[in-house]
Amino acid sequence: MMSHSRLETFMLFLGLASCGGGAERPAATADSTARPSASDSRAGMKLEAMAMLPGVRAHLDSLAQSPRMMRSAGSRYQAEIKNVVDAMNGDMARLGMHSDPAYEALADSVVRGSTALASASGAELERLVARQVEQLRRLSAVYETKVGTLK
Repeated sequence: MMSHSRLETFMLFLGLASCGGGAERPAATADSTARPSASDSRAGMKLEAMAMLPGVRAHLDSLAQSPRMMRSAGSRYQAEIKNVVDAMNGDMARLGMHSDPAYEALADSVVRGSTALASASGAELERLVARQVEQLRRLSAVYETKVGTLK
């Protein structure tokens, strides 16, 4: 049982680490909804959050299948979610996009939801993880629409 928990922790750590937006951008896949190179050339700048989204999606897929992984993530997960949301906000500000109250409310809910996960357990944890996954997927889609990268 302990080794299974360590494996989940390791997998979650890998997912979070891939959200960090290192020096190299992940290669786009054929089924990717994001086209980073098109958005880069359109805006003349690198969209920081766009490079994080493939890792975020992989992490969300893992969480959706195994909400227990969240228990071992703790504050690392909260920090990564805040980092992704801040990157999205920064990208949109650099593009000169105006504030959108609906987007801000969703982003705030995602950040608050990541904090609530730290103290949840059992059925409550599963419910909160499902809500977090859904909200973060929605936020990612709204971000991509706003920066003009969805097909």
